[in-house]
Amino acid sequence: MKMNIHNHNSYLLIDLGVISRNASAILAELKPGTELIPVLKDDAYGLGLLPVARTLCALPEIRRVAVAHVSEGLELREAGIDREILVMGAALPFQMEAAAEAELTLACPHLGFLTAYCETAERVGRRARVQIKIDTGLHRIGLEAGELDDFITEYAACADRVEVTGVFSHFSDVSYPAICEREYTAFLGALEKLRSGGVPVPMRHMACSASSERWPQYNLDAVRCGRRLYMDRPDRPGSAITEAVSWRAFVTHVKARRAGERIGYGGTVKLKKDSVIATVGVGYGDGLNQELFRVGASVLVDGRCCGLLACCMDQCMIDVTGIDCRVGDEVTFFGYDGKGGFLSSQDVASLINSNEGCGLTSALSPRVARVYMD
Repeated sequence: MKMNIHNHNSYLLIDLGVISRNASAILAELKPGTELIPVLKDDAYGLGLLPVARTLCALPEIRRVAVAHVSEGLELREAGIDREILVMGAALPFQMEAAAEAELTLACPHLGFLTAYCETAERVGRRARVQIKIDTGLHRIGLEAGELDDFITEYAACADRVEVTGVFSHFSDVSYPAICEREYTAFLGALEKLRSGGVPVPMRHMACSASSERWPQYNLDAVRCGRRLYMDRPDRPGSAITEAVSWRAFVTHVKARRAGERIGYGGTVKLKKDSVIATVGVGYGDGLNQELFRVGASVLVDGRCCGLLACCMDQCMIDVTGIDCRVGDEVTFFGYDGKGGFLSSQDVASLINSNEGCGLTSALSPRVARVYMD
């Protein structure tokens, strides 16, 4: 461990060894020639951009990583990460100069972008590096089928000033095989159109964590994995992927309460029976999702499940009736507790229809200490 966790009211324990082994497990199942592109957006889903990046880039098979914003790519480059860094979101015009100087690979999201980026890169003495984004149905960013002829013309005017390192897209809904097949077919059509127009297509990728688990036939030349590096699939766990993170906090107060007493702001919860209530020193200001209280989710205390009752900005209350609970005891919101108990972040997230367990980790604020072990 790299820091004194007792200076914080809670900490996210991140096992870098598990993340490395998860990446190796994904690589082992991919066909020869298919790359793994780690997705490190949003501070590596709240786990810490630089520690996670360094761990994954220690694997020789990792040739490039992906982020969402130019700022994330710049942070990686300034920290000495020398792999190709793909910025998957649409860069803003005033971000292009810094991106070019750092030799980031920008997603080409719309007509006119390539021309502007080439001009900016040329001005700072660099060659523009891009990957072309195709919109196959998500309708977020990307070139649509009807725009490809104009893009081919635009590329021809910039060809000597740009390096295209790949073409990519993203499924809109991996739950439905018919949608995936339709969008995959549209992507293949766009690739053929680009090739026939003289645009290089050195790498093709469309697969994400969920699609690679469900529909590996769409993996193509690379698979972009974010959540899968850190936790197993939510609907059918049990693969070689191990959960890598645990969020633990501490009890700050314990008090016996009578039936009928109310707990929390506005008397949110009325006790139905005599109970022992513990206060924990974290709340929604730390990123604790308040919906978990509305659905009656549980936490682990001394290896046993205890119900969440009420949430404030900096504190929350839980029912510890029947447990020998004291100030300073650990409370585990998800992951492994100190006694070997386990509460899957995916199961917790499913209670509130969250964006998988990585939605819980991404929401944690900076005052939740990130503690690393290997």
